Amino acid sequence: MEQEQYYIATEDGKTEGPYSFASLEASYTNGKITQKALVCIAGGQEWVQFGTVLEQKWKEESEKTSLQKKQERTEATSTDVELIPTIEGLFQIVGVLALLAGFILFCINVGSGHTGIGFIYLLSGAFSCLGCFWCAKVSGLLSRAVDLLSVIAKRVYNSGNSTDKQ
Repeated sequence: MEQEQYYIATEDGKTEGPYSFASLEASYTNGKITQKALVCIAGGQEWVQFGTVLEQKWKEESEKTSLQKKQERTEATSTDVELIPTIEGLFQIVGVLALLAGFILFCINVGSGHTGIGFIYLLSGAFSCLGCFWCAKVSGLLSRAVDLLSVIAKRVYNSGNSTDKQ
């Protein structure tokens, strides 16, 4: 990326430069020039006070930093665990609850002497759990397939539009 170059007007009416903005900023920091020093961008004709250029650059840098932070927050949010329940997550929760219910009913029935019916409850809870986890997996795979197909559709659509423009 090519940096902008600036000429500076000296106190005796001469011009010096070109200097990079970083060089002028260092001179300002060291007290060699003030905000009132006149500068002109290389290739330009308008002389402005260095303070104006300095404020503009600081504002651009601030906006750039703000945009980067916003992008970092967006990236961090997209990689964090989502708290919004998904269909996949709901199936998993129901599966665990079904297994727990089967185990509790098993314990109750074995304690009261009905071992046979207790095992039936335990097996039905286990198979219900497996069925729910299978549905969760299928739901997740279908969701990923839809995402993939939408990306492919966008690329096909965009490539079709770009050839139309040429």
